[in-house]
Amino acid sequence: MKKTASYLLRIGITAGLLILLFFRTPLKKIVSIVLQADFYWLLGAFLLFFFLNVLVFLRWFLLLRGRGIHVFPPRLFLSYLVSLFFNLIFPSTIGGDAVRTLDISRHTQRHSSGILASVVLDRVSGFLGLVTVLIFSLAFGYKVFNDASIFLATGILLFLVLVFCGMMFSGRFFGLLAACIPFGGVRGYFEKIHKETKAYKGQRSVLWMSWIISSLTHVGLAFTYYLTARAFGLDYSLIYFLIFVPMITAFSSLPVSIGGLGVRDAASVFVFAKIGIAAEKAFAISLMNFGYTFLLGLLGAAGYVFILYRRRV
Repeated sequence: MKKTASYLLRIGITAGLLILLFFRTPLKKIVSIVLQADFYWLLGAFLLFFFLNVLVFLRWFLLLRGRGIHVFPPRLFLSYLVSLFFNLIFPSTIGGDAVRTLDISRHTQRHSSGILASVVLDRVSGFLGLVTVLIFSLAFGYKVFNDASIFLATGILLFLVLVFCGMMFSGRFFGLLAACIPFGGVRGYFEKIHKETKAYKGQRSVLWMSWIISSLTHVGLAFTYYLTARAFGLDYSLIYFLIFVPMITAFSSLPVSIGGLGVRDAASVFVFAKIGIAAEKAFAISLMNFGYTFLLGLLGAAGYVFILYRRRV
């Protein structure tokens, strides 16, 4: 009952934000902007987005291999694409992460805690890369764009990343938090995950590579937004996108909407307004970038229906 209510609440938040945005920016304007877009800029943005997802897949592949979990790369990439599809229909990225954890756990006949540890570390390294790009962008771009709210948000994100790192790698810090978990079974499962993530301390090369890949991915994602903006006739400095896109990504990762819809779009309209981009164009940029994810999600859906599901039936 609680799960149903929570899911309905997220649907309501998603629908409410989208209705509000469409009320401010009529659909006709959005469609007109998209139809007038430069196809080649959009194609370049999509191809870059696809390549970035290959990099994210590679990061997960390295993390699994670092714990001795070997999966045939095409099979693992299929699981990753399927998770993208479930990210579109479940709250934020949590649903997709659960799907790929269970899928690879069944495929390898390994306990799910080891797989989930790689997924958790995959996400945390992603946020570490996000904060890294944001800090460097602010360091080089503070003269171009100096906004106290962005600096505050960066500090909060850095704090959260440090907390998650402490949970994964510090036994003492984890013990303090685990003591607050009232259910023994749940606490025991988290202890297994902590044991698996802590083991990565001996895999420093894997951790370094994960961080580098994450940083490159967020630079690339900012460039994807930049290319999309160019397709819509906007010519702004790349530094703005290197600052704004990590913030948009962080907000869209909050588990309060379906697939980040609504939240991502509202965040885009809000931050891009700071440099004078009209709401309808900011909304169009956000929707187009969701469209790239949607196309990859469709590939994942096809893979799930025609390959994974058929094998289990």
